[in-house]
Amino acid sequence: MAVDPAIVALVLLAALMHAGWNAVVKMGNDRLLALLLVKAPTMLVAAATLAVVGPPAPASWPYLLVSTVISMAYFYFLVRAYHAGDLGLAYPVARGSAPVVTLLLSFLIAGERPTLAGAAGVLIVSAGIIALGWQRNAGRQHAATVAWAVAVGLTIAGYTISDGIGGRLSCNPIGYAAALNLMTGLVICIAAFAARRGAALDALRFGWRKGLGGGLLMFGGYAIVIYAMTLAPMASIAALRETSVIFAALIGSFVLREKHGARRIAASTMVAVGIVVLLGGF
Repeated sequence: MAVDPAIVALVLLAALMHAGWNAVVKMGNDRLLALLLVKAPTMLVAAATLAVVGPPAPASWPYLLVSTVISMAYFYFLVRAYHAGDLGLAYPVARGSAPVVTLLLSFLIAGERPTLAGAAGVLIVSAGIIALGWQRNAGRQHAATVAWAVAVGLTIAGYTISDGIGGRLSCNPIGYAAALNLMTGLVICIAAFAARRGAALDALRFGWRKGLGGGLLMFGGYAIVIYAMTLAPMASIAALRETSVIFAALIGSFVLREKHGARRIAASTMVAVGIVVLLGGF
């Protein structure tokens, strides 16, 4: 099944937005508070969105619950990965491990059958993304970062499938995205205030501008992805979304001044080749 170029463009925009909010979290001294800053504004946007578009259909609510639970694991692993290592390592390994698992799960659960070219495209994309985070003679910290990032990737695959099915059953993918952001935001707020208390209030008081920007990127990016998964195969959208690692490599190199920028950008060429193969294979 070919993916409409307009959907491709939207998902690439979502990929840029996703890399952007991850950079905001990575730049924070306390990643839990940085995540709170990004997530709190999404709750306000989500509540306003639900007031306009209404809630998703009841058939999607079990998937909302499952995705909320998986997302909590995702955020926990993400914070640990960013404590352990830099954006240019943790992000590509996390995102790169997800498409292969998503492809398998979308076949087993949703019955989506890629052609040989489609499967090859997903594998090439994943290989290119993982190459972005590869490093020789790495130490224990590198290994810990990779381990946490792989755990992030597994949760990404889980909530991608859950949200792909839930979004299709919702009859209202934007409302589904809003409800999901509201539910996950409540859990993160409770966790942050339980763990940091006064520091969480100070973070919201003094860092709300940065948080608002990151929150809009987070909400908008995932709303686009859920909408796209109602119109195109989940594995295709998941792989396209992972091109966010190209943007993360550029942000890591030129904004955060992380090392290995040239090698990571070169590996992104493999990702681009994989996308071309992928789009012709479904």
